[in-house]
Amino acid sequence: MFDDENAQYLVVINGEEQYSIWPAVREVPSGWTALGGPRPRQECLDHIEREWTDMRPKSVRDALENAGSLIAQGSRMVLSQLVDADELKAMSPEELRNMLASLDDDLIYGEDGEVIEHTPGSETA
Repeated sequence: MFDDENAQYLVVINGEEQYSIWPAVREVPSGWTALGGPRPRQECLDHIEREWTDMRPKSVRDALENAGSLIAQGSRMVLSQLVDADELKAMSPEELRNMLASLDDDLIYGEDGEVIEHTPGSETA
């Protein structure tokens, strides 16, 4: 059914922005939307190859993007507590990365953000 080169197909997409082809003679399944009208199989496959460049589901892409934003916000918040603004501006990107990398090695934080345990060998509490 999906490999008939002479049949007409639809390009369909779901809520996760995943693409597929679907026989034009059949009703589009629930949760999927047709993009354009019927066309030859190879034309549909070419369209999908051009458009579907990131195979990750939309929910995964969004979660990763939000996680990156939260990490950046948390990093800025932590740094603002450790170093004043003028010192931050004067630091190189490498110095900032090193400072952030060393934070988790030195301290363990509670849910409220307060230090709850000091790692042995660390100078800060």
